[in-house]
Parts: sequence; structure tokens; C-alpha cells
Amino acid sequence: MTALPVLALLVLAQAPAPAEPPPEGDSILLAPKIGFFKSTTPLAGAPYLALEAGYVTPLLGRRLAIVVEGNFHQPKVSGALSDPQLTLGEQQYQLTEREIAILLSAVYRFEGALGSITPYAGAGPGLYLHQATAQAFGANTVEKEGTVGFQLLGGAELRLGPGGLFLEAHYHFTRVGFLTTGKVNVGGLLAASLGYRLRL
Repeated sequence: MTALPVLALLVLAQAPAPAEPPPEGDSILLAPKIGFFKSTTPLAGAPYLALEAGYVTPLLGRRLAIVVEGNFHQPKVSGALSDPQLTLGEQQYQLTEREIAILLSAVYRFEGALGSITPYAGAGPGLYLHQATAQAFGANTVEKEGTVGFQLLGGAELRLGPGGLFLEAHYHFTRVGFLTTGKVNVGGLLAASLGYRLRL
């Protein structure tokens, strides 16, 4: 045997194996999430809770997933109202914005890009259900509205056991037109959410 075939075999043996798509049985994704959300308004940041269910499609080498997420957060803002025209003097107020959202996302998963770490990115529409409760002047005012918006997401997942531990960021855009808030984007940046994504 000449040296050339031996050299070729050695090079092939050292070449990294191409990234493989996830196994055929790992098509269902389930994940609880917990994080911190800050809207683009003066509302304070608040804990963010979510539950995700997804399906890894056969498209793009089984790297495209369709994901549905339901989430909840309830930020608040408080302060004092003072004006010479207020006969009762300075008044304290508190505004609570409760938001429940249902999100639909197309997510591309870069399987095998960084070994056991899988970066991913996605986007899609969302249905946002808002309830604003204002407490001022000894009375409560409640306003409700449903709006459509959109969201962008990105994250990285570390393979661990039957699934993966992940860190994820979200940006939401959705507007409301309450009397208590005016017309504003009450979406914003989900600074970070942590969770464990189970693959079935």
C-alpha cells in the first residue's frame, strides 16, 4: 500500500462528522419557563411565567419547530397625583396591568452548531389579553382589552438528560388604548427566562 491512500484514510478519520438532525422520536417539545419582564412603559418589572408546547417539523432537516406558548405577567406602577385643582389634596394611585398572552412562533434550531449547545431563534404573532386596574380617589377602575401583536425570541439550549436547560430572551410589541394608560406599547423586553425543555 502506498503512502497516499494511508494519508487519505487518516484525514477522513480526523474530519469532524457532519451535524445530525435530532432523532425521529424527539418531535414533541414541552417546557415551563420563569423569567423577568420589563415593558416599554413606566410600569415596573415583574416575574414572567410561561408554558411552551412545540412540534419539530420534518422541514429544513428537522430543525424548524412550531411552538405555542401561554404566558402571564402583572407589572405595576404607583405614585402621587398633585394639582392645585384637586380639592382633596395629593392623592396616591396604583395601576396594575395584567397580561395573558398566547404566542405562536416558528423557531429555527441550529442543531449541532455548537456541540451540545443548540442556539435558536424565532418569531410570530401573539394574542394579548390585557386588564388594567387603577386605584385612586378611593375607587377602582377596571378596563379590559384584547390586542394582536408580534414577538421575537432567541436563546440557547444545553443538552441535559432527555431534554435541555435553556436561557431565552423575548421582545413583545402590542398596543393598548385604555383611558388610564393612553395609547402605548405595553410590550417590552423579557430580560431572560430560564427553563427545561423536555423532548419526547
